[in-house]
Amino acid sequence: MNKFINTLKSHLGAAKLNSSGSSLNGKYLIIESDDWGTIRTPSKDALKQFEKAGLDLSRSVYKNDALESMSDLEDLFNVLLKFKDIKGNHPCFTANTIVANPDFERIEESGFKNYFFEPYTRTIERYPEHKEVHNLHLKGKELGVFIPQFHGREHLNYKRWFKVLQEGNERALLCFKQGATYSGEGDYSFMEAYDWDAKTDIEEHKQVIADGLKMFDQLFGFKSKSFIAPCYNWDSEVESTLASNGVEVIQGLRSQLAPTGKFDVYNRIPHSFGEVNENGLFFNIRNAFLEPSLIPNKDWVDSCLAQIRMAFLFNKPAVISSHRINYIGYIDPKNKFNGLKILESILSKVLRKWPDVQFISTDKIKEVQ
Repeated sequence: MNKFINTLKSHLGAAKLNSSGSSLNGKYLIIESDDWGTIRTPSKDALKQFEKAGLDLSRSVYKNDALESMSDLEDLFNVLLKFKDIKGNHPCFTANTIVANPDFERIEESGFKNYFFEPYTRTIERYPEHKEVHNLHLKGKELGVFIPQFHGREHLNYKRWFKVLQEGNERALLCFKQGATYSGEGDYSFMEAYDWDAKTDIEEHKQVIADGLKMFDQLFGFKSKSFIAPCYNWDSEVESTLASNGVEVIQGLRSQLAPTGKFDVYNRIPHSFGEVNENGLFFNIRNAFLEPSLIPNKDWVDSCLAQIRMAFLFNKPAVISSHRINYIGYIDPKNKFNGLKILESILSKVLRKWPDVQFISTDKIKEVQ
């Protein structure tokens, strides 16, 4: 009975989500996956230090999430390469990538007064199982299974982070010493890179976004056509900067979380699939979810398939949100293998139920309109 009720809820929620917006001819499946390239928990030893200090990680992303290792990427690619659609395309991850991380050493040398960052390609040099990660990102694109797109320069509101560090917060400083931006309390204390406490921050966000898009081009050799804001949080004023730097598509949920100047208080701006704003940016809306690392006991196969079914019923692309954390085994290998097993099951069932499905990445969505 519980399974039936949960499936019904997934259908009803998906119907509401898909009832507005443009339609497509054909069945298209997109997997949008955020957070590639960004740091979380640097190592198992760091996790032990967090736990030793009494930090409650039982429901935290920091329990499993980490910078992707070479084996994490190779195992993911191997699953995706098992499948092909009617046109011979493999399922692919729209790999929304953070291109920079904090330079902890220089920040500490400044007494937490000046913010410094480094490209993620430098960050991976300090990790023992990551030296070929950037090359694997490029190989994934070549294979057609891992398509990098822009998620932000950092996944970090460094002004809020600095304020807490300068105040001498013991938990934040403990995490800093381990090379993490975790507050030690809430996962999302500092993750919302484009939230603001004063409207004057918006101009700085525009510059950060422009810098990040330039770095993306330098790192990957092409401009990102799409963007997803960290934590789905951005001010509409930054959209002109996105458009002027080559972005054509905004990924997101059905509501944009627009900052208000108050922490964790937002104006919700609704969006629908195919909407085009005054800057010419096209909205692609996530309407299916696959996050087994976040809710381990949920039947993700049934719920995700129900959401895909409703997307196709309403002639929408099925856009699956599935964050990097679900495929990371650097901290706990069981986390990765569980995520890959569920992903493989869903892809296998999708091809059986909808043999005419086509796998595409978000940067191709306007081409199938």
